[in-house]
Amino acid sequence: MYPELKQFNQMSKDYEQRIKEAHDRWKVINRQKETASREYEHLLGQYGRRNSRVDIETLHESKDEYLRLLAKEREAMELLDELKESKNDRMREFVDTLLQARDREVDAATRTMKKKIDEMQRLKAEYLMIVQQIHQIHQYVNGIEESTLQAFQTMGTRYNQKSDFSIYPALSRMEITHREIQQVFTKGDLPAELSKFTDLYSSFHLSKK
Repeated sequence: MYPELKQFNQMSKDYEQRIKEAHDRWKVINRQKETASREYEHLLGQYGRRNSRVDIETLHESKDEYLRLLAKEREAMELLDELKESKNDRMREFVDTLLQARDREVDAATRTMKKKIDEMQRLKAEYLMIVQQIHQIHQYVNGIEESTLQAFQTMGTRYNQKSDFSIYPALSRMEITHREIQQVFTKGDLPAELSKFTDLYSSFHLSKK
């Protein structure tokens, strides 16, 4: 994760935490206000009835408590709305910086990827040149066997061929299969039979991202 995205995510996380705390505080005050509202409505309903023990002072105290909590609830809601608006503003302000950083990271990674593709082309050329050399050596071996066989035939003598080596099974093992590509993509490691060659490329590290 590049620095600007990390900062963006951290900023968002910090705001979400503050918004959650403000929302939790609003919920507490809201419950207190609802309780005070029911209490005030109850006292208001009792006030003025015959034999009621609710006096005007008690009624005013209940009303004042309800209005106090109502005001606190509004303040809590305003703070919550301000935090949400502030988060949106800060996130929008940071978008251009984030996109510029994204372009920087993508461009750098793409350049590296293209260099690796060029390197693969070079390795492919080297591979085909080695295949050509193997083929030439194989032809040379076959030529030796054929000329030696002809020499033995002139003597009427049985000839036991020294080499019966085919290059095609070895070449077929050099083909990169879809399974091997997926193993590198998903697991980040080489097939077991190729792991012995990784020391030759000590600067290259496979890792699953």
